[in-house]
Amino acid sequence: MNLCSSFCTFVIQEGVVHPEPESCPYMSLKVVESLTSRVLIPFRLVPKDGLTPEKLAFSVTLGIISGIFPVLGMTTVLSIVLTMLFRQNLLIVQSVQWILALAQVMLIIPFMQFGAFLLNQNGIHINMQQINHAFQPGMLSGIKTVGLFHLYGILTWLILVIPAGAASYYGFLFVFQRKGKKAV
Repeated sequence: MNLCSSFCTFVIQEGVVHPEPESCPYMSLKVVESLTSRVLIPFRLVPKDGLTPEKLAFSVTLGIISGIFPVLGMTTVLSIVLTMLFRQNLLIVQSVQWILALAQVMLIIPFMQFGAFLLNQNGIHINMQQINHAFQPGMLSGIKTVGLFHLYGILTWLILVIPAGAASYYGFLFVFQRKGKKAV
């Protein structure tokens, strides 16, 4: 049973049902509970033995790199391949990759646009309407066009992954080494 629905009053605004925050004391509790169960608990399950700050930083970096790959559905495959290739902690890599799912969706079109810009395809304005319009002549034409857009996004990802990965690795390495020194 949903505690919030038992105690909250709801308001309909512009055809959408919203709970009134002042009548729903459990709304913030649900957000905290969701964050705890989806983010903190997986990291608490990571075994501490043999997990050096370097390995932890590299695992988080692989999760970030694979989590922003601009092709929907490929992030899990990419994270598993990178984890096996570099022998890192799969739980950490997958958890970080899942946390970044929203960022991935938000970055797909900007990555495509930047890739088109890099290849001097200024006549192409990539947005959701353009993607929908690509399928009007037919399914095969739409797949070809959207596939080309994805290649633009992958080009941007390939260019950004090395400097972003290095910055992420050294940033997390610094944090995890400091945390390790404070624990000692």
